[in-house]
Amino acid sequence: MKARHLSAVALALATGLASASAHAQDSGGVYVEAFGGASMLKDSDVTGNVVGKANFKSGPVVGAAVGYDYANSPFRSELEFIYRSGDAKTFAGGASGDFASTTFMVNGYYDFKAGGSLTPYLGAGAGYVTEIDFDISGGAGPGEYSDRGRFAWQAMGGINYALTNRIGLSGELRYFDAGTRTLSGSAGQVKAGYASFDAIVGVRYRF
Repeated sequence: MKARHLSAVALALATGLASASAHAQDSGGVYVEAFGGASMLKDSDVTGNVVGKANFKSGPVVGAAVGYDYANSPFRSELEFIYRSGDAKTFAGGASGDFASTTFMVNGYYDFKAGGSLTPYLGAGAGYVTEIDFDISGGAGPGEYSDRGRFAWQAMGGINYALTNRIGLSGELRYFDAGTRTLSGSAGQVKAGYASFDAIVGVRYRF
């Protein structure tokens, strides 16, 4: 009789803990995330003061986000600030340079919550280019050329691994596109496209 009683208590505790865990996972809330990785800018035709086709080496991408995970829903949204950069290989008769940007993005995500520690997700974002600049050295038109404003968009997919109910690690691939930009400097203007493929790892903390 005593053994049956203890078994019933143990079963009730296990059920309660499982229910509490599920509630914690589905309760939603605010989270913050920091991330970084490698960015590969797409090749771009450059015209204006400098004329040629620029090819880029991989460069850094770093950023941070504040988001909200909606309770009992696969959707979450976030505000993100991100920096990315890439060095141009020698082009246009000896020119080279650094092509970099900072952007403020609003992102939406869909989490495929199937239970367990792994959660695949897809997302898309739109935002504002706070600054984009191409620092060109050598060649016929060296100088710093910059622009700001206008629309940018991105698409991403990844997977999050829950270390605890609050802390997660993510791996993500994304495509970012700020379109073709006319960049101005003291020596004139250059026109170039700015788009990249990024591979990112992040750490997320949910409050």
